[in-house]
Amino acid sequence: MIDQATGMKPGERYCVENVERAHQFPGFFQDGKYYLGPELLTAVGWLEGTKFLYDSLDAQGEPVFPDRVAGTIEGMKLVLIDGTALQLSKIPASATLAPTDNLEQAPEPAHPAAPTPGKGPLRGKVVVITGASSGIGRAAAHAFACTGARLVLAARDEQALFDVLDECTDCGTDAVAIVTDVTRSDQVQALATQAAEFGHGRIDIWVNNAGVGAVGNFEQTPLQAHEQVIQTDLIGYLRGAYVALPYFKAQRSGILINTLSLGSWIAQPYAAAYSASKFGLRGLTEALRGELTEFPGIHVCDIYPAVMDTPGFRDGGNYTGHALTPPGPIYDPQQVAKAMVASAISPRAHTTVGTAARLAHLASYLVPRLALVTGWLTRRALNRSPSAQITAGNLFEPTSDRRSVEGGWKSSNGNMTLWVVAAAVGVIAGLAATRSPRRRR
Repeated sequence: MIDQATGMKPGERYCVENVERAHQFPGFFQDGKYYLGPELLTAVGWLEGTKFLYDSLDAQGEPVFPDRVAGTIEGMKLVLIDGTALQLSKIPASATLAPTDNLEQAPEPAHPAAPTPGKGPLRGKVVVITGASSGIGRAAAHAFACTGARLVLAARDEQALFDVLDECTDCGTDAVAIVTDVTRSDQVQALATQAAEFGHGRIDIWVNNAGVGAVGNFEQTPLQAHEQVIQTDLIGYLRGAYVALPYFKAQRSGILINTLSLGSWIAQPYAAAYSASKFGLRGLTEALRGELTEFPGIHVCDIYPAVMDTPGFRDGGNYTGHALTPPGPIYDPQQVAKAMVASAISPRAHTTVGTAARLAHLASYLVPRLALVTGWLTRRALNRSPSAQITAGNLFEPTSDRRSVEGGWKSSNGNMTLWVVAAAVGVIAGLAATRSPRRRR
């Protein structure tokens, strides 16, 4: 039955017929809602009677239309609030309409020569990734590029960032690189503004991933180093959430993905600021979830990786006077990248990557005074490690070392992984067994 007011029929799709203004409304109307494309199933506009509400923001984060009212639709004609009349026409059932079909007709596009993203489950989605120059962030950039997403890559290291950009665009992904220091609020805000401009007013997924670390005796590590770790690993994530959520709320949809750590459950002696940051992130994400209950289309997803084979141990601040080697078992960072993509496609609050991380989570509940044990083990390992120069690493500026996804640690780990995991399972099982009788007494 045709709606007598709008002239549109349920189940049919309708687009703007006027070619010279179609870039403003490249999507289609269907059943009282307006979509950017078939693959982007979240409505960005709605009809209330004949009134058309268009929920979109400009590059400065301001509504495109006052009070979200874009105009009215009557008799297959969209009349904008400035009086412009745009004719609507029915889209044949056999026709296809993708999010980028008409965007190239827009004047002064942000990237006129960029290739059209390939097909994939996140085709057309705008994904911001911080810390994209190396490690997990670089792996995530590669993984999201394969999904057809449009990428906004952010990091401090300009050269490494553009190397990642080339790696992603070589496969046809539309992407942009924006040099960003997440310890600077103005730069994070600028990142969000430019990302929204790149996304024609939208940011669909924001990945908080930038991170640094400093290892050393607490009082022998400079206070500035502690502060820099917290500024990056905790407040940097807060800044990312702070600038992304207004876009998510305006769209009534969005996914915030945070890279946490097994260190979010088990304190890391000799890395106090890192522990404070990762424990703090658990509180931050839980608090945000509590505030977002009225927005069912917005998700906050935590990723808890075990120890990953990244350059982090090589590049981080080292105030111990000894060479640092990550403890096994060590996992492939591609596993974390896949978990991030999975969360973007089908959001879930918590994802643990690596058996060791799951065991650490369990041990945090079962083993009393676990930090005392890890502190003893860390001291023992450091004292047996060769001497090394004290360095701030990449705390305050990018290092000159080659940036990559892997850190080269897995090859030196040998077959210790199975033995470490087996030993951990045995210890936890034994502790659980001994604690149970005590509770029954």
